[in-house]
Amino acid sequence: MSEFIKILIIEDEKIVALDLKRRLIKLGYQVTGMAANGQKALTLVNQDLPNIVLMDIHIQGSMDGIELAGILQKTHSIPIIYLTAYSEAQTVTRAKATKPYGYLLKPFSDRELNIIIQVSIERYESDILLKKSEQHLRLALEAARMGTWEVAKASHKIFMGKSPRGDLEPIADWESFFLTIDDSDKSEVCDFIDRLCAKRGYAAEIEFRVTSDAGKICWYKLYGKSFENGSSAQYQVVGILQETTENRLAKDRLAQAATVFECSTEGIIILNKDKLVDCANNAFYSMTQYQECNLKNKELPFLTHRSLDENIFKDLWHSVETHGCWRGEIKAFKRNKEIMYIWLTIGLIPVETGMEKQFVVMISDISKIRETQEQLTHFAYYDSLTNLPNRILIMDRLNQSIAKAARDSSLLGILFIDLDNFKRINDTLGHKNGDSMLCLISQRILSVLRQSDTLGRLSGDEYITIAGNVESYDALIRIAEKILDCISKPVVLSNMEIIPSCSIGISVYPHHSENPDHLVQMADTAMYEAKNNGRNNYAFYHPGLTQRAVHHLTRERELHHALINNEFLLHFQPQFSLINEEIIGVEALIRWKHPKKGLLLPAEIIPVAETSRLIIDIGNWVLREACKQLHQWRNDGLNNLRMSVNVSIRQLADNNLQKFIAKLLHQYSLPAHSLELEITESCLQNELIYISCLEQLKKLGILISIDDFGTGYSCLSSLKNLPIHRLKIDQSFVKGIPLDKNDCAIATAVLALAQKLNLQVTAEGIETYDQIIFLLDHGCNELQGYWLSKPVSPKQIPDLIRDFPDQFTSLKS
Repeated sequence: MSEFIKILIIEDEKIVALDLKRRLIKLGYQVTGMAANGQKALTLVNQDLPNIVLMDIHIQGSMDGIELAGILQKTHSIPIIYLTAYSEAQTVTRAKATKPYGYLLKPFSDRELNIIIQVSIERYESDILLKKSEQHLRLALEAARMGTWEVAKASHKIFMGKSPRGDLEPIADWESFFLTIDDSDKSEVCDFIDRLCAKRGYAAEIEFRVTSDAGKICWYKLYGKSFENGSSAQYQVVGILQETTENRLAKDRLAQAATVFECSTEGIIILNKDKLVDCANNAFYSMTQYQECNLKNKELPFLTHRSLDENIFKDLWHSVETHGCWRGEIKAFKRNKEIMYIWLTIGLIPVETGMEKQFVVMISDISKIRETQEQLTHFAYYDSLTNLPNRILIMDRLNQSIAKAARDSSLLGILFIDLDNFKRINDTLGHKNGDSMLCLISQRILSVLRQSDTLGRLSGDEYITIAGNVESYDALIRIAEKILDCISKPVVLSNMEIIPSCSIGISVYPHHSENPDHLVQMADTAMYEAKNNGRNNYAFYHPGLTQRAVHHLTRERELHHALINNEFLLHFQPQFSLINEEIIGVEALIRWKHPKKGLLLPAEIIPVAETSRLIIDIGNWVLREACKQLHQWRNDGLNNLRMSVNVSIRQLADNNLQKFIAKLLHQYSLPAHSLELEITESCLQNELIYISCLEQLKKLGILISIDDFGTGYSCLSSLKNLPIHRLKIDQSFVKGIPLDKNDCAIATAVLALAQKLNLQVTAEGIETYDQIIFLLDHGCNELQGYWLSKPVSPKQIPDLIRDFPDQFTSLKS
């Protein structure tokens, strides 16, 4: 089916759009075009109408994706699926107003994309069929020349409607019409309306005579039913008024009925007084694969007491006999025993006294709608990858488990499971292998849990287990140890053996809380404690963990105020060339003048800032202040000094970083090569956004160095292909030189690698003269460390530069 589905991509990030196009084509879909703004999208839609539109919310131009979706909905009624990274409440609320067919958060897998497209297409086809059915119903009412009426309960005032063809046009209002009712029928009509108003859910009908202005006697039938008005205590009575004069164009009405019978897309069957099949239309036989000879004068197979529940069978025919109709959904079987779900309506055909009664049965095949509903329900409550309960369902199960534990006065454990270093699997072996591993881990955990336990997947590599009816903490420890043991068995992915592990946080009802959300949060907090304790471990929640989290939030708020109140300052640690015996650069290091705790180092700033957008604001402040200081030094004659600034991975993901740096270089008249950005090895992973940012910085002429090289998981091809200028050997490898053979080997290997790749090298953490001698002997000229100079205030740098040759001579002696 997918090769006939045409898809339009609306995405302003070209790389993302091209990747999405590639994935769609791989899945077998036809991409009609890609647009980065609303105007281009409208043009493409008019040129080649797609079956479905994949829409990013934030796009170029004067309108965003939500506004564009509203226009497309009005003009073309095309199914819209939002593919976005934004899930804040305001955006979701606006998006819901456009009635999208899906809302998928980036990043997502090909499987998720394919499923939501397929489900959306089927839902759209179902919507079209539903609209046709609604139109069919409206046309049927029109064909029957019916008018409507309604009772306002508060006043018992009756409002009359008119039929589309105007048959009831002489009836201006109920009062006038009521006067024309035959005197012998007026009291029955009044009693009929009173019964409808007095009894909720009551449905009935009454037939009565009316004398027209010309003195002609006509018959009318009043159908009515009282409906509850939602959750309100009030309800309303609505119904249909129909003229039933037998001699009124009987032949035309029979012809109309015959046309509807034969041309209807719904199955229609007429049953005789014994509820046996008298006749049926072609749609019924096509739908059920029966033939007329199979059913003539026989019971409908799906309306027997054998095929229906005994109570349903009795209620169905009692309703038909009493109220004239019954409608509902039932499960039926085609002649070939294939299951089908049908919407069934049975009505008693009105006949004159003495005539044999008949029944009309109408069926609509809603199997696809039912199947789609079941799929949507499954998607709503189960994880699409592992088929485990998702967050919504797991929280529902947790509520039930808490209620049971409260009744039984037993303990309930919540185990929050997070795989250790799972990102490495996705980054090195690909997301497909990562998904395979997640499925395997799910099965392993299930294999060691009790039948009464519940396992769910919250998101990514996070799982949660609900362990009910446990007698002690030891029982939870045994469960946690089984999970740790089963997960730690080797896994082979792409011919590579992986030893997975996980960290588990445990909270206990009712000791820690009775609130399900709090219990999950506490288990999550304890999981991070397990990670801090070395991973591949478990930890129980205790109040101190919450206090630590509160401290984190407090520190984040303090950092925000520190930025506003200008409490940050920069110190600079010189970088030395010992061959030339001069200071060739400085590394900018942030400090915090805390109003109560004094001068704080980066360790009190960066880890907290990294968890929020503060790292971008603080990082930009460092860049600005560093460039400003470098400009001042250059004005003082220090023209050859290089400024090194640490840049976080979140800054590299900021689309404005390149423009911001270019603006600083221009503002402070700095040559691009005088600024060096130090990045961590995590930035070298194959992420398009980071690669693109580094390439753009290269075009500016900025130098790029890898900080703390050797402590991460660098892809060596990145050193060859990306614009890396320098490696900085981490101080953990310098500390043991020259006594530690391992440190010496690592430092020597890094220097040899850098020499082959034509990269500069700076060694950090120099604390002894012996370290300098070893590094100089192996080709490392540029050094940085406390033995040479600690970080100092900016005013001390000129003196250090001037005095360094003499200082170095004294240090050697």
